[in-house]
Amino acid sequence: MEKIKKKTIEFLSRSGMPVLLASIIAFLVVQCYFYEQRWLYTFLFAAASVVLFLFFDRLRKHKFLGTVIYLAVLGGVGFLASRLMRWGWSNSSVTFTDWFYLNRDTAGFNIYYFMLVYLFGGFFLVSIIYYFTRIRFRSLGLMLCLLFPFVIYAKRADNMTSFQVTLIITVFLAIIVHERQNHISAKVKPVRDISYLVSVALFVSFAGALAMILPKPEVKSVLEKDSHAFDITPLNNSSGNYSTYSRVSSARYGASYTNQIMFYAESDYLTDTYYLKRQSYDTFYDDIWHNDNISEKYTDYSYYSTVNIDRKTFYEQLAGLAATGKYTSYGLDPKLFDLPEMKAYSFRVYDEDFKASYVPAPLAVIAKRFDDALEDPYYLYGDGEISVKNVDRDYDYTVSYYPQTPEYVYFASELGMTGEQYYSMLIEAVDNGDLTDSSLLDQYIKAYQNYTGNVEYTDRMYDLAREITNDCTSDFQKANALCNYFSGNGFLYDLSYTPPDESIDYFLFEGKTGVCTSYATAMAIMARLVGLPARYVEGFAAYETQDDGALVIRDAHAHAYVEVFIPGAGWLDFDPTIADYAADYSQAGTGALAWLWDYLDRSLVFIFVVLFVIIVIMYDRILELVFRIRQHFVKGDERIVRLYARTVKLLGKAGGESLEAYTPAMICKYAVLNNNADVQPIASLFERTCFGGIPLEDAEYDRVYKHYKENYKLLRKRPKPKRIKAVTQA
Repeated sequence: MEKIKKKTIEFLSRSGMPVLLASIIAFLVVQCYFYEQRWLYTFLFAAASVVLFLFFDRLRKHKFLGTVIYLAVLGGVGFLASRLMRWGWSNSSVTFTDWFYLNRDTAGFNIYYFMLVYLFGGFFLVSIIYYFTRIRFRSLGLMLCLLFPFVIYAKRADNMTSFQVTLIITVFLAIIVHERQNHISAKVKPVRDISYLVSVALFVSFAGALAMILPKPEVKSVLEKDSHAFDITPLNNSSGNYSTYSRVSSARYGASYTNQIMFYAESDYLTDTYYLKRQSYDTFYDDIWHNDNISEKYTDYSYYSTVNIDRKTFYEQLAGLAATGKYTSYGLDPKLFDLPEMKAYSFRVYDEDFKASYVPAPLAVIAKRFDDALEDPYYLYGDGEISVKNVDRDYDYTVSYYPQTPEYVYFASELGMTGEQYYSMLIEAVDNGDLTDSSLLDQYIKAYQNYTGNVEYTDRMYDLAREITNDCTSDFQKANALCNYFSGNGFLYDLSYTPPDESIDYFLFEGKTGVCTSYATAMAIMARLVGLPARYVEGFAAYETQDDGALVIRDAHAHAYVEVFIPGAGWLDFDPTIADYAADYSQAGTGALAWLWDYLDRSLVFIFVVLFVIIVIMYDRILELVFRIRQHFVKGDERIVRLYARTVKLLGKAGGESLEAYTPAMICKYAVLNNNADVQPIASLFERTCFGGIPLEDAEYDRVYKHYKENYKLLRKRPKPKRIKAVTQA
């Protein structure tokens, strides 16, 4: 047993840090490609690394045969990798290069490609680390291994946390220091005692901690400048870049944000949150939203020819119908149309670096269609999206819009109409000649045709939507009930949550945890199931302001919400996501506060490192303090038994020997010869109490305990040899 223990300690001393480095690199890589099982596969990789290191140790003893065996194993792993690559291509039609470099939300998950990287890449990585640490120490070779995950993260535009970067660099530094000890001149014998361990711990810990707290320069890449959080599907994007409309919505899980400021905005209409639209989608299937009518919308500019009816014109036409007194049976009461004159407000979007083919803007922007907007820098595009005509120009656009004021929302709620009533009323108004054109009717027909149905759902989703809206008498009440459902039924907002099942059904009934895309998708689907024209919208929730009043929009402010067509009021914004999302995102802050928060966050790591180093240095003293505290609670003869056992343990630890078989007389002699310590009073009282049967007196114990404390420094650490020699000669 002692032999096994000795070999284990020896193996860990030589190979523990290299195995740890390989495992950390593996964790970072697995986190990119299979984050759900990163801990499991990292544990398996660490175990396999230990086995491979032991295997390589055996091969080293047989130089020629070992080389042959290694090449055979490498060939076998390479053959398996080639088969995995073929299977990965045949099952996904995505090339390995695309899968390797593109975000998982883009290229999808491929178990064959993952196992190729995990098995072949892992074997190759362990082989390289073993060679450069156990056969021929080369710090540059280790550094190349270290850079491997950094290259992957950079290519995929992913972000490592400060802790992960510090950890991998700290372990690398520890290996450098440790391996220097293993490869120093044969004339110098390295001593690996507690002082050596403490010095290494101090060096690498403080080096890593200082690397975390020192401010780092921020360099904004082209990708960061032009990206935004929802454009993470370039393969499915209509133009393949990160600044245009896309054919499919973003993935509902797995998006990562950098808190980079994307652009700024300002408005002369003041509200807590501005919902800025980027794009809406038509159909939902395969757990994602699609723009299946994109060719019709974005090439035929006559699509939705009446969508440019501004909110004021819409309101005034309905007020005109109400004034006739013919449509009170539909709930169109003239008394409802008492809003103050609707005023158009401005909304400005600007930034030097942000470039996009659209203008993030609120709903109800006053804009023309493409063929009418000859002199305007932007035009109405598709379903209310605002598109720019020249992406390369300075990104500074100001639009006019009629905001969704609380008064207008109240007006919509008081109308009390259903879609069927609204449609019948418009038909009657056109027939009566009370509407000079059919634009309102055409608008509702197209909204109903394109934004009801066309979604995948389960029976219990349908039943839930009906249950939520069962007591509602108008379309506004239905939309409001669906929007408010999530705030009182145990739902949680969690940006880091990855469910075992990413379906909306699971989100609604089992998981009840997700982000804005899940909430908006769930509401949009249920709204359509009860007959409401509803659009799933991706854009931004702008609520963060600077000291000068300007709105700051970060990639973390990317937000999904729902637009519902309310009879008599038109399209209105509904945000079903529970309110936690704003509090979570706003942690980034701006200016000095953001820097201070980030600095304090990283300083905590530094504090923990300092505490760790203190614990390492004070470990023996902490144990001694615990022993002394416990001694105060021990009664009777047990006190001297424990004190004698502690004395023997300290002497054995100081000499690196086991003294359990020593008699009290031998212990006394050992203590004098090796530690220059007198333990005779402790040993004598122990023998008298345990073997002589004489009860232990408190005064006797107190005297011996005082003697123990006076000799503690000699017990825990041997004096220098010269001092012992001088004492024994005397």
